[in-house]
Amino acid sequence: MTVSNTLTNLSEPSAFVKADAFLNTVFPKRKLKKVLLVNPPDADVSLFRYNTAKRLRYTNYPPYGLALLAQNLRNMEIDVRICNLNHEILMRCIKSEKELEFQFDEIIKNKLNEDILDFKPDLIGVTCMFTMTHESFRVVCRQIASNNIPLAIGGVHVSNDVDRILDDIPQAHFAFLREGDVVFKEFIKIVNQKLPIENLAQCVFNAPEKRLHFFKELQPDDEAINVMPSYDLIDISAYSSYGTIGAFYCFKPPKTRFATILSNRGCRAQCSFCSVRNFNGSGVRQRSVESVVDELEYLQNEHGIGHVMWLDDDLFKDAKRTINLYNEMVRRNLKLTWDATNGVIAAACTEEIIAAAAESGCIALNIGMESGNPEILREIVKPGTVKSFIKAAEILRKYEQIHSSVFLMIGFPNETFSMILDTINVSREMDLDWYRASVLQPLPNTPIYDSMVAQGLIQDVDSKIRFMGGAYGKQTEMEQGFSMSSPDFEKAFSTIAPDTIPSAEQLTDIWFYMNYHLNFNRIFYEKRPIKREQLIQHLQVLSDVISPENGFALYFLGFLQHQMEGVIDEILLDRLQDRLDTSDYWNDRFQAFNLSIDDLRNQVFDQSHLSRLAPELITA
Repeated sequence: MTVSNTLTNLSEPSAFVKADAFLNTVFPKRKLKKVLLVNPPDADVSLFRYNTAKRLRYTNYPPYGLALLAQNLRNMEIDVRICNLNHEILMRCIKSEKELEFQFDEIIKNKLNEDILDFKPDLIGVTCMFTMTHESFRVVCRQIASNNIPLAIGGVHVSNDVDRILDDIPQAHFAFLREGDVVFKEFIKIVNQKLPIENLAQCVFNAPEKRLHFFKELQPDDEAINVMPSYDLIDISAYSSYGTIGAFYCFKPPKTRFATILSNRGCRAQCSFCSVRNFNGSGVRQRSVESVVDELEYLQNEHGIGHVMWLDDDLFKDAKRTINLYNEMVRRNLKLTWDATNGVIAAACTEEIIAAAAESGCIALNIGMESGNPEILREIVKPGTVKSFIKAAEILRKYEQIHSSVFLMIGFPNETFSMILDTINVSREMDLDWYRASVLQPLPNTPIYDSMVAQGLIQDVDSKIRFMGGAYGKQTEMEQGFSMSSPDFEKAFSTIAPDTIPSAEQLTDIWFYMNYHLNFNRIFYEKRPIKREQLIQHLQVLSDVISPENGFALYFLGFLQHQMEGVIDEILLDRLQDRLDTSDYWNDRFQAFNLSIDDLRNQVFDQSHLSRLAPELITA
């Protein structure tokens, strides 16, 4: 356990007296033996779409952090139960036969009441990771409050904006900041009068007259994080039956059981748009290789897990440890595969690490690049250079079994059109498998958010920030129905001067241009059988699950079928024709990018057609 007082506090003696009095009010018997831990739905009822859930589009991540906390509490003989409302909602939706019988809010209310009546907890703890989940989080907390049981809240979202969140959720008695492994155990001992009140740390008491802040930090060290989650409380084998885990489920057979795992905490980087350091602090703490592989072995042998997603924010932090970890997975003959959806740092993608990763079962990873412009990279404090991105790509291209994807972002403060073109051009030079581009949406309590507020670029908003990516986000709308500012991309771009900072509308068009040219147009030139097969798997999920009847996905799926099998599925052609017949949106885009279903149907893919679409570096 690492102790520091860097944030503010040694609290005034009177604060501890008031805190003790508040505990006497909330826990009159000063006895806490049962804790119910709650994970809210990822989004509230206004964003939830029944048909989207039915096709298994929504994410269903196991509550890994709650399961870790549960094990820590069990180790001190506290009885714990986990109520995962996100899993409950998705499971009930999949099992329902009619939409009318599926009542989102009633499911939440009934599941909470059922667990509370059956378990009779002394304290209920609710977590919230994402700012975008705030409304769902608030609804759950209000429902819990109606049961008159002490309520504690925590998680990344709470840590980032605690006072404003307590303003909106006044029913919460306590808020815990940052990692709760140590501080929550200490809190329970204090409630049970086994530790003095002065040991309070990383928490806020929402007392009636005045909130009491205790900012002393108790960060779990390497030894303290060598804990296996309480998997028996969450039925880990069932999660991927009702939703998705990670970004690369398309590369595994449909009935593969997915799970998540964490080998280290924190990140060496200091990216200005990221909140990891706010929660985990500086530096990286690492579990022992043995404990990590023990957990993987347990997941495979006891729960039939066939694939895991690493939750690490800096998976390749220590090269020697990383290689030892993957070698140990091979030595124990683990059969499961894995991916790094959260991303890895490009400079860490050495030949030795990627070789070991491939050998141990890596099927896919994301590289966090964001920008290809050196000035923007410096501004956002990105631990990467154009040189390191290109070098990482050179290494990854050697390992065709690994699907290599890249995170890109546009819309940074003062980012000009020519800077965005740098990002496009570096991406093309990298020539990796897929590019996940998004428009910046700054999160509260990150350096870039504070800077943009100070510059007047955005207003300091409340907690109701909209999802950008994923099934609930604006990105999906951009794929499925946003109209273009201009159907003629070449004309639209010619009107933007190189030193112009694009408007929000122009960023939408630029995003779509990037998505087409970096991801779809390059498919015309892909000759490697392994990569073509990966693309087929990805496009099938894109057109069936992620973005139903996506015109580009259908078109290029047909192209790949022709290249691989010499014939295109007539049903696929009919689907594409129906999409074009009924959607002005997709007609506009096919016209803008010079695509024709007649060319696809007639299999007109001669050299003149390809040269007309040849990718070239673009200039402002």
